[in-house]
Amino acid sequence: MKLWLVKLPKKYRTAAHILWAVVVFGLHAMSSKSFPKISFWENLGPDKIVHAFMFFVGSALAIFSGWGRMKSAFVWISAGVLLEYYQFFFTADRSFDWFDVFCDGLGVLLANVYFLIKQNASVDK
Repeated sequence: MKLWLVKLPKKYRTAAHILWAVVVFGLHAMSSKSFPKISFWENLGPDKIVHAFMFFVGSALAIFSGWGRMKSAFVWISAGVLLEYYQFFFTADRSFDWFDVFCDGLGVLLANVYFLIKQNASVDK
């Protein structure tokens, strides 16, 4: 079964990738006071899950757009590090967090593993 995104023309996949990158930057630039406080989620650390998800989707969209897995990984992991520095230097109530960078990288790694497995499965058929 093919994903619906793969059937779209490349220009639309690229537009989706760019739009997602803008969303990720926007979320990193927002004040932490603008995010809802949910005590149940605070204990589970959903922030880290959100980081992994955002970078999984970003890396997956990059690969769908025709980037290679390595280029996607390099760009999205670099973006994660740069966005953490952005938060540290340019926002009043956000800080640099190495664990956020780790979760960003984990999301990118999972996207790349997914596509590697998918590529190997299609070769075996």
